[in-house]
Order: sequence, then C-alpha cells, then structure tokens
Amino acid sequence: MGTYTTAVRTWRTQDSQMNKLINRLVLGSALCGFASLANAAVLDVQAEIRPDPINPGIAQIINNTPVTGYCAEYPGICNNKGFRSNSFPIVFTSSGMIPIDHVIPFGFPATWRRFTVAHAVIPGATAEVEIRIAGVGTRYRLNNTAQSIIGHPGGVPVFDYHAYLWSPSWAQAVAQCQQVNNTTQGADDNGTDFTAFWLTPQNVTTCSRRPKFNIPGMSLQRLDVHYELRAVRPEQLISGDYQGSYTYSTSGDFDMGVLNPNDAVMTFNLNLAVKQDVNVRMSADSVALAPKGGWMEWITHGRRPEKILGDLQFFILTSSPFKMDLSCSQAGAGTCLISNGSHEVPVDISVSLPSPWVDGTGQSVVRRPLTIGGAGLERLMPTGLPTRQPSQLHFEVPQDSVATMHDDSSYRGTVNITFDSDI
Repeated sequence: MGTYTTAVRTWRTQDSQMNKLINRLVLGSALCGFASLANAAVLDVQAEIRPDPINPGIAQIINNTPVTGYCAEYPGICNNKGFRSNSFPIVFTSSGMIPIDHVIPFGFPATWRRFTVAHAVIPGATAEVEIRIAGVGTRYRLNNTAQSIIGHPGGVPVFDYHAYLWSPSWAQAVAQCQQVNNTTQGADDNGTDFTAFWLTPQNVTTCSRRPKFNIPGMSLQRLDVHYELRAVRPEQLISGDYQGSYTYSTSGDFDMGVLNPNDAVMTFNLNLAVKQDVNVRMSADSVALAPKGGWMEWITHGRRPEKILGDLQFFILTSSPFKMDLSCSQAGAGTCLISNGSHEVPVDISVSLPSPWVDGTGQSVVRRPLTIGGAGLERLMPTGLPTRQPSQLHFEVPQDSVATMHDDSSYRGTVNITFDSDI
C-alpha cells in the first residue's frame, strides 16, 4: 500500500485589488441629481474624503471646489492664514440712508449644522455631514465716494477714507472675529468699493460695523464665505459618490440689518467622493491542507482521511464596508481546483469574520462560502468599531474528492481573493 506523503498543496492569496477605489469624482458646472433652486444662490461643492484605514474616525473632507471671491483676489493672504473662499452672487442693498452710529450686525451662522447625504448608487445608504461658516467677507459699494461722505478734500490714500468712515474699519475684526489682512489692501481706487474678510470662530455670531457719518446708501455686492465640512462617522462611509445639500436663509441665518438680500436663500450642493482603502493583512501567503489530526493515520495505517483542510488567518485593518470575490488559476464549478498535474479536485473555500462584521442583511459571517462571483459576500460591513480580531479563510477538500486523489502526489493551486471597497 502506497503512502500519501505530500498530499499538501500550496495556496497563495493575492490582494492586488484590495485597494481598488470607486470612480474618481469629476464635477462639472452642474451636479447630476441636483436641481438649482429658482431665484436662489447655489454653490456646487466638489469634495472628497479618504479615511485612513488605521484611524478612519478622524478623516478630513478635502474641498476641491475652485476658489472664488476674496481668496481669488488675495491668494497670498488666504494661503498664509490657511483658509479658502467661495463667493455667492447675493447683493444686500440699503433702502435709503444709513444714519450715523446705526449698527450693521453682519451676522452669520458659525456653529456646525448637520445634514444628510445619500449614496449615488446604493439605495438607502446615507451619511451625515456637518457644515459651518468659518469665515465671511464681502465687497461693499457706497452710493458716493468715501471722500465725499467724510467731506475731506483729498490728499491721503483711499484706504484711509474708508477706515475713517467706520467704527471699526472693515479691514479690522471685531472680537471674537479674527482679522486676516494686516495691510492696506481692500480699497479700490474708485473710492466707493472696499473688500473685506474675517475668520469666524464658533463662539461668535456677528462682525458688526457702525458708520461714523451718515451714509447716503450702500450695498454688499457679494457674500464671500469660508466654510468647513466634516463627516460625522467617516469610518462608516462606503466608497462612491454621496450627494446632498444644505440651505441657509440670507435674512435669518445671515443678518445684515437694514441691508436687504436679493436672494432669500443660499444653498451648498455637496458631491462627496468617498475613497476608502480596504486594508487587509494576511498572516501568510500560503496554506497547507492536511487531515484533522495529521497524516499519521494514513501513513501508518493506510486510512484515507475523510477530508483535508486548512485555515488561514487575516486581519481587516479598516472599518470600511467591502465585498469579497474569488478567482483561481484553475477554476471549477464556482470554486477553485488543485491539481497534481494530471488530476484535479475542487476545494471548498469559506470565510469567517469576527463581530461586529455582518453581511448586507445584518447576519454574522461564519464559514460563509466564498465562491467565484462572491455571491452572499457583496456587502460586508461593521455594525460598530472593529475589534481587530483575526478573520479566517477556511479551505477544505471534501471526502468524496479526497477518495479520488492519487497517492504519492502533491496537489497545488493558486487562489486570488479580492477585497473590494467598490460595492
């Protein structure tokens, strides 16, 4: 009776696609799925987030929207201070004269506001995003020149006339607003226009101005904002595009006093491209199959084992949802084959994931079959923060196949297992 000396084959798991990402966002002048509100100022925001698989809960949203407004005019100031701006074409106009010492509150919503975004492909997949106005600015236009309003004949820089017209100057910040411009920039040569911007911490709601002279009339030609975005639970985001919007009232959330807006609302349309990496670490790149208890029963007593099997541990170093799929160097009916060169047998492959990982129906994943096509493993996700406990791949040649295997042979095969965040 021959002995089955090397009925062990070598398996190689490959994860060349585990970092596959969803399509990169390319956002044009209009976002698919968004309809612009009639008579409203709308900004289409292009942003992305790429959570770190090791620390997914602290991922930051990266704003890729082209800069407009104040930071387009004064990029050096914005770059040095670390902020950006976008401009809304909202005009605030006084209905008549603004009397001396009348306060223009210049109020804004600096606290975080929460809204929901929805996955563009997966029905019911939503996430929460927060937005806040972290900086505000404008270009005001006087109905007459600052020189004329003050009654000064001239001879000093235009900036000085604007600075003397207000308390404080629009170039200065009112505590707790933060000044960004320490130079005399901002005043146009025409004597009527002045551009200003301030950063706005969460504990401040106004950057008020008070005229020191009667102003015959004025308008704010635009509303520039520096806005911040953050995801509430970035580790739960699924790769792909999320879309949602948030709307502010220009006469409620913003308060310009006697200056009335020509648009009732301003809306941020957000298209957020989520780019999750599925970070998986295998404990080894091969697995040896053997009977339960080893080969000695067959070697010493000639007892052919009921089945041969082996496990391979791996660690999921991310909390991103993903799917699993299988391909093989030698494919059988839904699974992989191993061969000694002339004879092949199928291998059943399954996977077990630790809590809190579940499938798309919320069921635990224990010895779940992994087949070519990945049926049943199209969406694996955590219901809480992963514990970094090991997962397992299970390989098994069943008894009826073991019965056909040739003695004195080595059976080998290659398995490719894909962990893909594009679900």
